[in-house]
Amino acid sequence: MAPFRFARPRIITYFFLEGGLIFAVLYGLGLLTPRISPPSDQIDFFIPVLLVGTAFSGLLLLTQLGTPGDQANLASEIVVFSVLSLMLGTLAVGAIWLFFEERKPFSMFVGAGAVAVPVAVALWRWMSVRFSMLNATRENVLIVGTGQTAQQICRMINGDFRTEYAVVGFADETDARVGTSLSMGSRIQTDFDRLPDFAAQRADRVIVALDEKRGKLPVRQLMELRLRGLEIEEATSFVERVSGKISVESMLPSWLIFSEGFRTSPLRLFLKRSADIVLSVTLLIMAGPLMLLTAVLIRLDSSGPTLYRQARLGMNGNEYEVLKFRSMFQDAETASGPMWASENDPRVSRIGRLIRVLRVDELPQLFNILRGEMSFVGPRPERAHFIRQLERRLPYYTLRMTVRPGLTGWAQVEYGYGATEEDSLEKLKYDLYYIKNANLLFDLWIVLKTVKVVLSGRGAR
Repeated sequence: MAPFRFARPRIITYFFLEGGLIFAVLYGLGLLTPRISPPSDQIDFFIPVLLVGTAFSGLLLLTQLGTPGDQANLASEIVVFSVLSLMLGTLAVGAIWLFFEERKPFSMFVGAGAVAVPVAVALWRWMSVRFSMLNATRENVLIVGTGQTAQQICRMINGDFRTEYAVVGFADETDARVGTSLSMGSRIQTDFDRLPDFAAQRADRVIVALDEKRGKLPVRQLMELRLRGLEIEEATSFVERVSGKISVESMLPSWLIFSEGFRTSPLRLFLKRSADIVLSVTLLIMAGPLMLLTAVLIRLDSSGPTLYRQARLGMNGNEYEVLKFRSMFQDAETASGPMWASENDPRVSRIGRLIRVLRVDELPQLFNILRGEMSFVGPRPERAHFIRQLERRLPYYTLRMTVRPGLTGWAQVEYGYGATEEDSLEKLKYDLYYIKNANLLFDLWIVLKTVKVVLSGRGAR
């Protein structure tokens, strides 16, 4: 199983289609740009197209972070891609004019590409969503079961993954309710006895979503379908594969014990720790002037210390003090006690609101990373007060503390800020997915997604 969602076939299809579109646009621009267009030297023509096309395709991979074709993510993806494209184009044009004067015509090509490529990609994405251009590639899914888990799978597919899957119906234990509409217009289409014939004709994939499998799993029928070549998938594995999170509601302890993943080794731990040290030192040097300016502004804005220290629980439940730039007024929780952050939080100062939006308040945690209390990527550390509340109500919550907490993480970039018990449950699903599939490449992908979150300002409180 791929460690992150962009490996799904539909996203790969979109990436190559849009990559081809980018190169086609740049090829056309190259033909129109003086002293770049062919016929004299084909190499001088294709190298700029290849270099610039690769750069824009890399930006596209960075911003193609939701499910392509999903209307909800379309606007934010296009905005971030356009902003990054213009930034890249501006930097490249400036560098060419400063250091490569003989290549000034090339700067025209890069600048035009920075405008034309986002326009072309935006138009393509709008058309693909508006006219459902790739819906013919959807898999037809039959859900075995009619209980809460089965209906949850149906809602998830019809809500977030309808461009990739189509629910053809449910299979019930008996034929008593065949024809009954169960969830979002999907009906019970067959019983277990007739499951093989129905699924073989109508479905590409069968998802087993029984609330109780003991003594009810149609083993013979599922085995027959598997031998006929149909994909059979358990509900928890399906949710993990398509959504990048683990459904703790349907997850059995046996699935957790026997599933692949949760691997670690001394070499992997050494490499992750080495990367944490190198990156934290580098960023502390680069961000030093910004951190100094932030400290001065905080002292001028409100009374109190520059740094805010708060006890958090880290790896294996060990307590440590997380460091942040103070964004609240001094003693803001004296009367209220520990509280979740909220929109327009009255406890936050004017400068505090700004540094939270820009995520500058998190920079002192680089010292926590250097000390080994945190990592760059991992579940966010939580306060003991909230952990004691959540571990009584949310199963597997303490599994988050089997790894070092992180400055950023899979839950933060996929779900954003959470201020309720329901939010904590959703973030737990992403945290468990990260712990199960953690590796350095996955960490790099999360860091790239963090860039998008910071640029968009999503989730800041």
